[in-house]
Amino acid sequence: MKRIAVLLLCALMALQPLFALAAGEKNKDNLPIGDLAGFDGGWTWFGEDFHYDITNEEACWELLQKPITVLDAEENSPVYPLDAPDGNRVVNQWQGGFINGSQAAVHVLGEDEDGWTLIEGLDYYDRVIRGYVKTSLLKTVTPNEKYGIIIDKLTQRLYMFIDGKLWSDCAVSTGLVDLRLNQPYNETASGEYLIGNWVGGFDSEGMYCAMGIRFNGGDLLHEVPGVPMADGSYSFTKFGSQLGRKASHGCVRVQRTPNDDGLCISWLWENLKRNTKVVIWDDDGRTIPYPDDSTELYYNPNGGTSYHASATCRSVRDKYLPLTGFAYAELDGTYAKLDPCPHCVPAQRKSIIDERNEQWFELAEALNHPMVTGETVAEGASVVVGEDDESAYGEVSIIIK
Repeated sequence: MKRIAVLLLCALMALQPLFALAAGEKNKDNLPIGDLAGFDGGWTWFGEDFHYDITNEEACWELLQKPITVLDAEENSPVYPLDAPDGNRVVNQWQGGFINGSQAAVHVLGEDEDGWTLIEGLDYYDRVIRGYVKTSLLKTVTPNEKYGIIIDKLTQRLYMFIDGKLWSDCAVSTGLVDLRLNQPYNETASGEYLIGNWVGGFDSEGMYCAMGIRFNGGDLLHEVPGVPMADGSYSFTKFGSQLGRKASHGCVRVQRTPNDDGLCISWLWENLKRNTKVVIWDDDGRTIPYPDDSTELYYNPNGGTSYHASATCRSVRDKYLPLTGFAYAELDGTYAKLDPCPHCVPAQRKSIIDERNEQWFELAEALNHPMVTGETVAEGASVVVGEDDESAYGEVSIIIK
């Protein structure tokens, strides 16, 4: 069990003086971990009146096609906003306080001041960092006109838009904040980004992640990780079963099995273009809604143990297709013994949705998240997260030192 001290910090306001902030706890390499309290977060990026409505194709496409301002630095190069023109870093922490060059959108908050401009952007802690950067770094980019991606951290889905229409969607896993391991920076930052380089496959802590596509510095779209086997193959069972919920270190893990439309990580790898806009919606203050009771699900009556989102799920042998349909309302009754298919990732049971909504609330409440409490945490309060593997966050409680 690890602890992270959540310290009371001064909010960084665009029209008020900017202050350098002290570091919090240290990570395993004795580097300063960023503080979370006192910052605005990803929930503020699109404005208080923003509607997270994926069914509104016109509004979604307008957002995906809107030009964005980025910092014209090399891809994956950090830019640290300063507390004053030619001043000190606003925040100087490991994995925090900087905005990635060429891909991450920034908001311009002021006019040029002798070659410096006040901006705000999101760092790896999903915190809004406000400060000054050189005006010469500001660059406006028009996104790719054919493609656009929205990733919703609430639904853990990637929504693919083509030529102004929502073409298809598939399951993903975004970053899971793991307070037990001092990793608040694992959260996938919300905001707006541009597709950059095709990085390819890489090894990470005993996992192999194929088809990595960079969209925010070290954060990539990539295939759900595989675990190397003795015969040289990979097993995707462990991490594939986590699709549809937060699980990554900040990257976006994408399902490897094509859905009925063919959407999966290999489709993205083969079809996306540079400067395709990736919009990531925050989940703070939102709850997962129940599917409509009439939503159709599917199963194999010939001994099948899973339920599916599609009648032609590609994980099922052709001889059993098409699958037999039933209504979502029957999921907790007649079909209570069926497990959700890890390949097509169908709608979860209401009890699971309730658990996940409660987990978010407990974590937000423990952090005195302003979306929950409207208050800031008292100095000296610590967040303690238990080690219950059955929960995404474990048991959450507050201990006052």
